[in-house]
Amino acid sequence: MKGAFLLAECKERVDNNLPGKYRLPKGTVLQCRRLIYGLKQAAHGCNHMFVKLLLDYGFVNLDNDGVTFVKNVNKNDGTQSKILLSIHVDDGLAACSDEAMYKVFIAAMSKDFDPSDSGELKWFLGGKVEQDREKGIVRLSQEQYCNDVLKRFKTSDCTPVDTPCEANLHLAASDSPPLDKRDAEVVCNYQQLIGACMYLTCFTLWDCSFEISQCPRFMSNPGPTHIAAAKRILRYLAGTRSLGITYNQGDMDPSLLSVEVETGPNQLSASADADHAGADDRRSVSGWAIMLAGAMIAWSSKRQPVSAISSTESEFYRVSQCAFDCVYLWWMMELLGYQQTAPTLIAQDNNGCIFLIKGSGMYARAPSMSTLASIESGNSLWETSLK
Repeated sequence: MKGAFLLAECKERVDNNLPGKYRLPKGTVLQCRRLIYGLKQAAHGCNHMFVKLLLDYGFVNLDNDGVTFVKNVNKNDGTQSKILLSIHVDDGLAACSDEAMYKVFIAAMSKDFDPSDSGELKWFLGGKVEQDREKGIVRLSQEQYCNDVLKRFKTSDCTPVDTPCEANLHLAASDSPPLDKRDAEVVCNYQQLIGACMYLTCFTLWDCSFEISQCPRFMSNPGPTHIAAAKRILRYLAGTRSLGITYNQGDMDPSLLSVEVETGPNQLSASADADHAGADDRRSVSGWAIMLAGAMIAWSSKRQPVSAISSTESEFYRVSQCAFDCVYLWWMMELLGYQQTAPTLIAQDNNGCIFLIKGSGMYARAPSMSTLASIESGNSLWETSLK
């Protein structure tokens, strides 16, 4: 939307002076009647105005924070048209099942705003989006961004590696140099490299989540092993820059086939795992992934905030965090009209954790997990599956 901030009414009293060499008469000021760029409340005011307009137009807010909206229209032939809209300040991303409905929506928005339609989505936040509507396939990739990162750090012609990190990688603070010998230029370059790689994990580079979650712990004082681990990520990018994530309508999680479990189309599934006290501070590192349409839609890998007494406790903590995200996505899927017909399966390989969730005892291995156990044993939205 062009000039969106200038359309929202300024409810607070904000006084201005003329810029540059121009001056107002003594004792007079300019008062803002509309929000302008630079005001702290400009983004909020613009969002509040646009959300009110969408609600009046018949949209329903899915996440209660003014970001994702959906509108369903029942047609005379018994079918239903749907338009999904996600907004961020003055930018928006729309998906619609009826092109005529989308054109009517744009025409209605044009009465109050000046929207610019960029056509079919091909690029989004630096990621490439490829769509095949006939086959129901969507592919996400970041090859151009990877090339830019490699060029920025002068590693475009480096030797690729097959894995983003060495086996049993555990970075330790003891490898950092003394503070009085810290090189400011090395620290700055390390921080820029990790920041560039962290953005990749938010979009497509899920297979580097573990490595990139370990390196930021040493942002203020990286040592030789930390820098070597970061450079290895670049070497991995050099060999996998053209890869991406492909979603195929109707596909299921392929990992569930190994346990002879089948799910229907548009059904969520997940996997969760964790080590036990693998880091130098005895914190467990855990991760989970949620699948939809044959590929990941959400993932995480990070250290747990507390030290687990046993592997059962560390595994249970990770499954619980995965379950909370599954419940949220379950709710979002149903609001979008994709009913979840069966419990969301979470693959887990720790017997103690599985018995604990099913209420079969083993509470002695996880004495501090009674609260989560009581919450999740009564949650009918998900189950665990031995993988």
